Amino acid sequence: MTFLIVKLMPGDPVHVLANELRTTQGISEEQAVKRAITMLNYDPNKTIVEQMVQFVKGLVTGDLGTSIRFKTPVVNIIKAALPWTLFSAGLATILSYFVGTKMGLYVAWKQDKKANAITDIVSSIFGSVPDYVIGFLLVSIFAVQMGLLPSRGAYSATVDPGFSFAFIGSVLTHAILPVLSLFIVQFANWIVNMRGSAANVMNQEYIKYARARGLSNKVIRKQYVGKNASLPMITALGTTFGMLVGGAPLIENVFSYPGVGFFLNTGVAVRDIPLMQGLFFMIIMTVIVCNFIVDLLYGYIDPRLRRSHGAK
Repeated sequence: MTFLIVKLMPGDPVHVLANELRTTQGISEEQAVKRAITMLNYDPNKTIVEQMVQFVKGLVTGDLGTSIRFKTPVVNIIKAALPWTLFSAGLATILSYFVGTKMGLYVAWKQDKKANAITDIVSSIFGSVPDYVIGFLLVSIFAVQMGLLPSRGAYSATVDPGFSFAFIGSVLTHAILPVLSLFIVQFANWIVNMRGSAANVMNQEYIKYARARGLSNKVIRKQYVGKNASLPMITALGTTFGMLVGGAPLIENVFSYPGVGFFLNTGVAVRDIPLMQGLFFMIIMTVIVCNFIVDLLYGYIDPRLRRSHGAK
């Protein structure tokens, strides 16, 4: 499916580059196509069966092909880009999860109309605004107008990569705006989802029984409502994290952040088929692995599953 979906996309790298050559060099379309095929080392005349067999053989042997645009093995591009995406998207996801679920639990517990109204407004605003718009706003405010934070790259060109305070400080500074953009996009959703889950748990019979036993509100909120309401959130966290490993193409493109999303956006723009296929395959496998890990953890997190397993 990964192979077929990419192949069904309109356009191909030869004609994208040929159009560029024809415009910049003023040559005929036929000459531009021949020159593009030579430059890209890509034959668009291969049958779909031949291309698919080659793709499957590459998957079996761990060879995802060579990027047409970057002239580099796709595996090497993934190795270089994945740590940056794991750092930025992973940090934003974890922070938004913990802050959002804590606030969602608090709003559900208080059952305050004003707090619920504010939550609905915030979630409606940030849930409907595209992430790249938020990124542009943050760049405009904190990078352009105030000049407080850098807006491009993963670290400054004036520092040498390595385990040094200068490099680590530069990486953290450059990550603030991308992480904040992703945090804002996800934050409101976690609040709303946790509020709904907690409200549902609070209506369960065991909560009424805990109150009847005279347990304190703090214990009920933390041990009974919080833990049980967080179970569906953990499933959502696994799916969200798996999808974000694919990067936020527009966010990373706005900040020129060298993550998976940046290369995916570039690959789509120039129809770099091997790069797109490799990145899509990696994203799919990441989602599957994250969901599998969540399923394994569920048995340890939910005591009801442990008792059911023991009974069997």
